[in-house]
Parts: sequence; structure tokens; C-alpha cells
Amino acid sequence: MSSSAAGGNGRPFRGGPLIPILFFVTPLFTAASPRLAPFLLPVVAAVLMIAALRRGLPWRDLLKPNAALIALVAVAAYAGLSAIWAADPEAALSKCALLFATTLVVFAASAAIPTLDADQVRRASQAFVAGAFCAAGFVAIELLTDGAITRATMNTFPSFRPVRAKHVTIHHDRVTKINLSEFNQDIAILALLLWPGLLALKVLPVPRRMLLSVLFFLALAVPIAISEHDSSQVGLVASLLVLLLTWVSPRAVVRGLAIAWCLGFVLVIPLDFLAFKADLHEAKWLPMSARARIIIWEYTAERVLEKPWLGIGADSTPAMIVKPKNPSERPKGFVIRRTTGQHAHNLFLQSWYELGVLGVILAALAGAAVALRILLLPAAAQAYGAASFTMVAVIAAFAWGMWQVWLICAVGLLPLYLLMPAALLRPPADGETAPASR
Repeated sequence: MSSSAAGGNGRPFRGGPLIPILFFVTPLFTAASPRLAPFLLPVVAAVLMIAALRRGLPWRDLLKPNAALIALVAVAAYAGLSAIWAADPEAALSKCALLFATTLVVFAASAAIPTLDADQVRRASQAFVAGAFCAAGFVAIELLTDGAITRATMNTFPSFRPVRAKHVTIHHDRVTKINLSEFNQDIAILALLLWPGLLALKVLPVPRRMLLSVLFFLALAVPIAISEHDSSQVGLVASLLVLLLTWVSPRAVVRGLAIAWCLGFVLVIPLDFLAFKADLHEAKWLPMSARARIIIWEYTAERVLEKPWLGIGADSTPAMIVKPKNPSERPKGFVIRRTTGQHAHNLFLQSWYELGVLGVILAALAGAAVALRILLLPAAAQAYGAASFTMVAVIAAFAWGMWQVWLICAVGLLPLYLLMPAALLRPPADGETAPASR
């Protein structure tokens, strides 16, 4: 019996076809509806872990301690501890549970991937590329048709309509228009799929690999470029630059990413004050969303100084929003009133506001530890890991709040997408067949 048909302990393995299927549907479904990420991540992780255990991996090996795992668990634990003084204790506890569970399942599933049969890994990587291609096609169609598919779905199934009609127009109980900004989450998912897909194409034995890689890049980059999601567009440029630099000097770039992550926490508050003092919140050449963020950042930075040591508690920003008492809180030329908003639109600043100094230190160490793990990837995969880390960091610095459930789970899927094709580059251990061979 072949290794793909039986586990390392001799028992038959029947989950083989399920892994490629999941690696096809997960990128497609999460791009079509990013809020499916919290449901698909545990399913993908569970299937990978079961496959590894049936192939003989001791269950203790699924969660071997390492610096990144310990640091992320420490951040989750501190988020839970902050419930003691949090403005919203229930929110703090829920985010503690979310980050803790996501961390454990991602690290366990990551440990499971190298134990898979080479043919499974290859088919899963191929399926992921196909799924990402289809996801890009879906998002491109939605952008070019003003969300025709989504509008039809919402009109057919009213339960799919958003609770707040912030980005949609409803007339006579029908969705007649969807703003392109409604697809910003879909675009962010595409951005997270880009570099793992290119890595898969790099290592897979496919004909016309270079042509397919160019087509794949364009298929994902074009929807990002024509969208209204500035953060993904900045991330695309920044991650491409990091990819090229990492090819030249991988160790220096990866260490630079770890340092840059930590510097983000050091510099975020001074930079927010400088941007506001320079009147960038009134600069007509900046997008309105950027001008709004500068107002939110400056106001939130002021609030950080009120409770710098402990913060207000994880995910407590919405509970601290103060309604304006007079019109002066929105001076002339301001696109929004001075407020913290529902969140800071910046992970570095939100960490300061909600978790205080100790939380910031833990978050900085956790991100740096994750960045340094890129050097554990096979040499040919490190540039793609560095580019993916950059994409996540840019989106975290400019887009949504740090506790968005769908975003945490989408980022949790990213290492699994990367590690699958990277496993084909892993050198064989003593007495082991190379993963890239049958």
C-alpha cells in the first residue's frame, strides 16, 4: 500500500481527497464572503491535524513550544487579564478566547503539514492555486459589475443583507446599489492569497510556470489595483519590494521586518501627532478615508496618554466612544468629528490604547517572533514568507481593528497556505523520502 493510502502506523488514511478540496474552497469562499473564515479555519486545521495523527505523528508534537507560540499566548492571556479593568470586560474575554484558540489551531495545523504525503501536498497546493484564481475572478466580476452577484444574492435572500446599510442603497426593499468599498474585505483576502499562490506555482511541476505565475499575479493584482482598498494597494507595493529585497539578502530583510514591527509601536504615537500637526487631515490630495484616519489616530493618541500603563482593556474602544456635546468637536475642514471611532484602524495604536505598555511589549515581541520564523522556511520560500508578513503588517497598520474576527482567522489561514507548497521544498530527514518525490 502506498504512503498516500496508509498512515505511518499502517492504518488506512481516508481523508486524503478532503485536503485538496478544502484548499480549493477555502480561498474561494473566504474571498466571496470573508466572514466564512472563522468557520473554515478550524475545519482546515482539524483535517490537517487528524491526517497527521493518523500518519503516526505523536499528538504532543502538534504543539511544541517556540518563541512565537509563547508570545502570542501571552498576548491572549494579557487580553483576558485586561477584563479586570476593561471598559467592556465581556469583549476582552471573548477576544482573549479568539486569539488563544486561533493561535493553538494554527500552530498545531502548521506542525501537521510536513507529515503529509508528498502527493497530498502537491494536490493541495494545486487546488489552492485554482481556488485563488477563481476567487480573483469572482472579485473582479463584482468590482466591474457593481456587485451584481452580491446584489442578486441579497435580494433573493434578505438575511444576507448587512445589518447597517453603510455601503448599500436599498430602494423599495431591494438592494439597488453597492459601493465598491463594500468589497474591501474581499480585496484584503485576495491580498493574503497572492504570495502563497505564487510560491505554489514556483515549486509545482507545471508546464509554462513563468506564464502561469504572471497570469496569477495579474489576476489578483488587477482587482486590488482597481478597488477602493488603499491599504491592500499599499501592501501590494510594499510586499513586492520586500520580496525583491529578500531574494538578495534574506536574513537582513527578515530581521529588518522584525525590527520594523517593533519600531511601529515606538513611533506610532509621535507620527500620529506629527501628521495631525502638519494638517494632513485637511489635505485635499489625500483620500477622504486617510484624512478621517488621521483625525481618529490623533484623538486616540491623546486618549492613550490618559491610561498609558494598563490601557482601557482589549476591544473596549466602542464602549469608550463619547458622543459630541457641541459642534466644535467637528471643526471646519474636518471630514469627521474628533473621535476614536469603533477602533483605531491601526493595530499599533490600538494596542497602546487598549492594552497599555505591557500589552504593547508583548504584541511587539509576538510579531517579531513570528517574523523571525520566516527564516525557518526553506530558502526558496523565505521571500514569499517575508512578502506575506509585510502584507499583513500594512493592512494591520491602516485598515480594520485588531480584533476583527474574520481578519484574525484569515491571517491564521495564511501560514497554512504558505507551508503547504513550502513542504515540497523541505529537505528530507535521515531515512525519509524527499517530500517532492513520490
